[in-house]
Amino acid sequence: MKVLIVYAHPNPQSFNHAILESFSKGLKDTGHSFEVSDLYAMKFDPCFKLADFAQYEGKPMPDDVLEQQKRVAEAEGLVFIYPIWWYDYPAILKGWIDRVLSHGFAYKMAEKGIEGLLKDKKVLLINTALADEAHYKTGIENAMQTVMVHAGLKDVCGIQNAEHTFFYGVGAVDKEILKKYLETAYRLGKEF
Repeated sequence: MKVLIVYAHPNPQSFNHAILESFSKGLKDTGHSFEVSDLYAMKFDPCFKLADFAQYEGKPMPDDVLEQQKRVAEAEGLVFIYPIWWYDYPAILKGWIDRVLSHGFAYKMAEKGIEGLLKDKKVLLINTALADEAHYKTGIENAMQTVMVHAGLKDVCGIQNAEHTFFYGVGAVDKEILKKYLETAYRLGKEF
């Protein structure tokens, strides 16, 4: 399987980067090929500009968008690794989604609403969160999954094979729990 990992964290020393490395090792050990779109390292511009409206007119999209769309099109699986900031994606990833998963590429308007165009993709979201699990189980996690997975990936893009994994309390848990999280990331890569 060919996998595209979309990674969004500005610090290469972060726990998110350790997750990226563990997950990637799991993919590699299973024989999957993969590439990483490290949005901060590549200085991806998340700002939706006038040129991005080309999607609605059937005109060519900006080159940076076309490059990412090519990566998405070639991948059988998409993995998003990022921290939860204010109960949502980091802005750079939200901008990537706005610009790359665009009309005419990821979805189109159909007679009965929206038709997803990425039906054959497998998707995994891996998130770190500063708060503990109990905090997210108050309904926050379900709300985030409804927006991120069900409304966006499934309903708009047509992706039915989408999973979401949370690593809670990463700023406060002990090293043994962090080690278990990294083992889980590796296993997720092997099983993807």
